[in-house]
Amino acid sequence: MASSNSPVAIITGGASGIGLAIATDLANKGWSVIIADINPQTGAPAAEKIGATFHQTDVSSWDSQLDLFKTTFQKHGRIDFFAANAGIDDKKSIYEETAEELEKNEPGQPFLKVIDVDFVAVIWGVKLASWYMRRNEKKKGGVIVLTSSAAGLYPMATNPLYAGCKAALINFARSVASTYITDKIRVNVICPALVPTAIFPGNLRDFFPEEHITPVSTIVSAYNKFIDDETLTGQVAECSQDNHFFRKQVEYPSESQRWMNEDSGECWDRAYKVYFAKQQEKK
Repeated sequence: MASSNSPVAIITGGASGIGLAIATDLANKGWSVIIADINPQTGAPAAEKIGATFHQTDVSSWDSQLDLFKTTFQKHGRIDFFAANAGIDDKKSIYEETAEELEKNEPGQPFLKVIDVDFVAVIWGVKLASWYMRRNEKKKGGVIVLTSSAAGLYPMATNPLYAGCKAALINFARSVASTYITDKIRVNVICPALVPTAIFPGNLRDFFPEEHITPVSTIVSAYNKFIDDETLTGQVAECSQDNHFFRKQVEYPSESQRWMNEDSGECWDRAYKVYFAKQQEKK
């Protein structure tokens, strides 16, 4: 295993849109960039164009993501940045009553692939990135940025499953950030507003006024804030038009709730210690 002299980035969903924009920016700065995408027809030429490496990856498969991280680490000896950026929309409406459902006169199971890609896969990616970042040869630690969405901050009736996943990413990141920082791993979140990406059905500009479309450059600059500023962890940056808005968690309604969420760690530790001891006794 050779250790790379340049910092190494893995970007899922890197073949187009936001992912390709940050991949291009980092490659231009001399980073070793790995574009991870399910589509080799777009991913391979995109990687070749910017001098990156393409790794075909299905983020909804643990084995596929494991291969991505393992291969990268074996080649470079380090992973410094991970953008958990791959995502899809709802694909099928949860509201729709299909012809098959009406014929059977019973509801069909909702299509939940969006949860596998937009939430479960991100959890796997964070687990994998943190594992290898702890083992970096040159500099322990790294930066993880999750691509959430403005739909994670506000209701989105057209894509409620997507919105639910994106909201979950925000609280997931805030929840793990304080633990991962002990390993010098910073976890942050970006929440883009309306940005032209492959998720949108068709050409965005054919349907929305230009003044309400956020340029991808705004998202790239938010990524760079999180990469460059070592004080930022557990932060959520909403990106709209040309601006970044750092969003805080909701205020505690009482001192009891503040204590429960900030100072009760010792109580939880004791409770889990007793619980796991009892589980061992049963074996």
